[in-house]
Amino acid sequence: MLLTLSTAFFVLINLVVSPFYLLMAAAPRASLTRRLMASLWPVALPALVHVAFILVILIVARPNVLQLWQSLYVEHGVFGATTVAMLSQLYGQYPEYATLHGWVHVVVGDIFMARWAYLDSLERAVPSWRIALVAALIAFMGPVGIIAYLLMRPRGIRLSPAV
Repeated sequence: MLLTLSTAFFVLINLVVSPFYLLMAAAPRASLTRRLMASLWPVALPALVHVAFILVILIVARPNVLQLWQSLYVEHGVFGATTVAMLSQLYGQYPEYATLHGWVHVVVGDIFMARWAYLDSLERAVPSWRIALVAALIAFMGPVGIIAYLLMRPRGIRLSPAV
């Protein structure tokens, strides 16, 4: 198997978030899990990987960022009708980077949602098995896990945030 830059970042981003999901699923009430999830590390680490990935793209692909921003924000308008076509053309030049860029966004967003659901579930005294289920659902299906959590979370019950 050839280890490309994209493959390395794909493996790295998944390895960065896996321990947090594992702790939420296997030991949701452990003090280590509580401390780690209460910190910003679960979100900061994958965000840092994302920033590193963007920097590497800028170095390797050397896109004309100023011209890209002008095209995206001035000529086409962020929500302009031609923005999708322009981005498709741009990403078509670097499909591997485009796919990975999207994946890294998903991973960062999912761990952000999982961290929120985990901390909220502790405040609401949600049973450990539900915390584990929600962590797994968010890890594998993102927003589906959030919807499941919102449907199953107790209303109005809140313990002190230090639980």
